[in-house]
Formats: sequence, structure tokens, C-alpha cells
Amino acid sequence: MSKQSTQQPTAASPISPYTGAWDLEKAAHLLRRTVLGPSLKEIKTAQQAGLSATLDLLLKSAPIPDPPVKYRNDYDEYVQLGQTWINASYKGSNQYRGMSLKGWYYNNMMRVDQTNIQERMCFFWLNYFAISGPLTDHRAMYKELRLYQELAVGNFRTMLQRIAVEPRMLFCLDGHTNHKKNPNENFAREVMELFTVGKGELAGEGDYTTFTEQDVAALARAFTGWRNKDFLYSDYDIPVESYFDSAAHDTGDKQLSHRFGNKVIRNGGANEYKQVIDILLSSKAAALNFCKRLYRYFVYYDIDDDVLAHVIYPLADTLIANNFEVKPVLRQLLSSQHFYGQSIRGAVIKNPHDFICSMVRPFGEFWHETKTLNLQRRYELGNQYANYCTELQLEFLEPPSISGWKAYYDAPQYYRHWLSPALMQSRDRIALDNILDEDYHIKGDRIDLDYYSYVRSLSDPHNVDKVVEETVLVFLPRPITSAQTSKLRNMLLRGAAVSDWNWLVTKYIQNPGVDTYSRPVDDRLRDFFKVMFGFAEFQLQ
Repeated sequence: MSKQSTQQPTAASPISPYTGAWDLEKAAHLLRRTVLGPSLKEIKTAQQAGLSATLDLLLKSAPIPDPPVKYRNDYDEYVQLGQTWINASYKGSNQYRGMSLKGWYYNNMMRVDQTNIQERMCFFWLNYFAISGPLTDHRAMYKELRLYQELAVGNFRTMLQRIAVEPRMLFCLDGHTNHKKNPNENFAREVMELFTVGKGELAGEGDYTTFTEQDVAALARAFTGWRNKDFLYSDYDIPVESYFDSAAHDTGDKQLSHRFGNKVIRNGGANEYKQVIDILLSSKAAALNFCKRLYRYFVYYDIDDDVLAHVIYPLADTLIANNFEVKPVLRQLLSSQHFYGQSIRGAVIKNPHDFICSMVRPFGEFWHETKTLNLQRRYELGNQYANYCTELQLEFLEPPSISGWKAYYDAPQYYRHWLSPALMQSRDRIALDNILDEDYHIKGDRIDLDYYSYVRSLSDPHNVDKVVEETVLVFLPRPITSAQTSKLRNMLLRGAAVSDWNWLVTKYIQNPGVDTYSRPVDDRLRDFFKVMFGFAEFQLQ
């Protein structure tokens, strides 16, 4: 099959509960969209547990990962090896913190000890608020990521209240300079246009169908007074926090337009911004905008009139009815007949996170390399993942604009922004020449995927056809042709009889780590996966 773009789904089914067969293919589809690289064991467990129980597991509040640490001894004499730096001043030499944060973040995505939506939602929020800019303190970056992990499937209202005064957001959209004598409209505009009601059609001069320029000016005044403490790269123990300066706050009444029922915002001091958020969320447009972005992230980019009526509006109603709790909306969407439509499967081009994780996490990643992956190598491996994603146009915590990555909003390309001839070459090189190469290494230490454990996870590794079938289930979102199946099968057999594969696998399982028996099987599996990861279907989820 040639490398191709996704097919366009047909008209939406109403967002009624899914009632079809709960088979391995449906379980795999759900996990591909919610877990970063599901394993065969996770897929089988989900199928056996059923849809409802699997959603309980996915949407369960997950533990917050331990914070990033100092992972090597030659930096930062004021922090001990293995200790976290998230509350430590910038006294001393500490250039490693950016690498530590990246390594920590990408290693979290590879965690194989929990089947949960937490890290998938973390990136959703990263893209939703799309904070970036030159004023970056790694402690503040961690604080932002921690918020997204903590409220991964939490309350949207709470998330807005916290992000509005988050130090990185105040830096990014100039909220920290917003003063009653000179109101700054950056955050006021984006909190409506991007984060809540959305930018509607132009209805008149300075008047959109969701807000007006009068509202931008009023909200700018309402958000005055918030400041960041002087923590930026400080040698002193100044906490990474924002605070409210009442002397800089505009205490006058703020008149909103007809788009918000001509409401007046009265002086609320340090809590006035919460009053603003409540007003914004009282508009149905805010719930609709949020649900559209959630849909484009988890399902597909095309929202036609049918999807709008039968999917987005019901989801928005659910969000409002549940006081902006996100979990019920996700549950409704992920348990719907629409989500499991045939045209939805394999309709999304993987972003770089998904691309990297879907190659490695199903093998249990590199956790079996316990002697090689000490603390330092573990973090350096996470940094390697980050470098790959940067090469594939997804730079860590650096969305190209406050709108986020183009794949989730820029028509008509949408997900196709992740692919180009040059990016496709990079994907092939990362997959085939790096990660699958037997000499793949981290800072000189060779590591290899855990083919042995993968083979042991298969229901019948002696049956070459079953090996192909189950591996396609794990790594490819769509059925493949008979020619593709034969090609994969031939990579395992190498022209030999099926009985030879049976004998090789028997000896392989009986003699773990013995090169005489492991080499023939590992080499075949490596070639097998190079073919599979070269299929166009592998770029999809």
C-alpha cells in the first residue's frame, strides 16, 4: 500500500451508546485513541473487561508522577543526585533542568504500569492553552505540566480559573503587566477567542457572534492586578507563584455587550477573574467550542452539520449539565456508536508523540535494560524521544502559536501538517534506522527492544499466522491486504517451512538470552517490524 492520507468519514451516527460487538478490534481502537501505544496485553484485558469497565480504568484519576530530579552529578552543586529541583533556586550551575524536565515528561508518556488517559489529556491541555515564549523558568514549566496531570479529566471551570493566573500564562499573554492605567488586552481576547466562546462569524464592526471588542476591553480591565513573583531564574528561594496586587486592579464597573446579556462585572478584587470565567461559561458557545476541540483531538477533524447536531451539541449539553466536569463528556464520546464507526478507525495521522510511543511502548519500552538504564540513561533516553519529536515538528512545550499546533485547527490540512516528504523521511529514519536498529544506543550504551517478552505475550507464538494477526492488531488500525500479510509472514519464515519457525520459537522461549537461539528470532522480528513500520497504515491511528 502506498503512503496516503486518511479517508474522510461518512455522515455521523447519533451519539447513542455503542451496542455492537465488543471485540479486540474495537478495544484496540479505543486504546489507540486514549493510551499512547497500547500493548497486546492491554488490548486483551480491555476486550475481556468490556467497554464500561475499560472506560472506568481509562478515566480513573491517576496518581501524579513523581517530579523530575537531578539525574547526573556534574551539575547543580546545591541539589543532590536523585533529588528534585522543582522548588530549588537557580543558584549554581543548573543547565540540566531543561533536559531533566524533557526526559521526565517523555518517560511519563512511556509508562507501562498504568492504562490511563492521563498523559493523552496532558498533551490535549498543552495544545489547548498553548503557552510558550521566551520567559521560561523550568520550575514554572513543571508547575504547568503538573496542573494538566492533576486535572487531566477534571473540571474545565477549575482548569480555566487556575490557568488564568498560572505564572507561565501570565508571562505568555502579558497578564503580568496588565495594569489599571494601561490595560493589556492579550489574555482577554484569547480567553474568549481560543479558550471559551470561540471567535464567531463577524456580525458587524467589532462584533462577532460570540463576543465584541467592547467585551475584550471590559475583560482586560477585569483581569488587571495579577503579577508574578520575581522568581525567574532567581538565585534566591522565591516560590514560583503569582499574586494579586490590589493597587494595580481596576475597581470600576465593566460593562459587557449584548453577547453576554449586557451584564456588568462589579469589583471582585482577587476573585474578579473567577466572576469573568463564570460569565464566559454561561454562554453555550463556550461548551460548544470546548467539545469541538475535544472531538478534533480524539475523533476526527471534520465537523459537518451532522456531527455538529448529533455529536457536538449533545456533548456540550453533557458538559453544562455536569457543571463542566470533563470526565462525563469523555465517557459519552468514547462509549458512543459514532466513535466506533468504521470510517473513524485509522482516520487520524499520528502526531510525533503517538508515532514514537506506538513504536516502543507495546514492547514494554526499554525497561528490561535495567543494567544500562540507570537514572542518568533513563533521563537521556527521554531526551532522545524529545529530540525525535522536535525533528518531527513537535517541539517540547513550544507550540508554534497561542492557537496550538496546526494539526488541530488549520483547515484544510489538519492532521496532514504532521506529514510531508521530508517529515516522512525523518519518520522512516527514526523508526527503521534508529529505534529498530540492533545497534541503537543512548550515549554509547547499546539497547534493544524486548522482543523476547513481546513473543511471550502472544497467544500462540509458534503459529506464524497468529503472530502476524495479533501484531497487526496491536500496531495497525486498519485491515491490511493479503499481499501485505504475505510480506510480513515471509519476513518471519525467510523461505523456510512453518515447522522451522515453530522449532526456532520453541528454542527461543526455552533459552532466554542465549545468543545461539535468540539471534535468529530477534533478527527476523527486527526485519518483520521494519516492514510493518514502513506501511502507510502505521502512520495512522
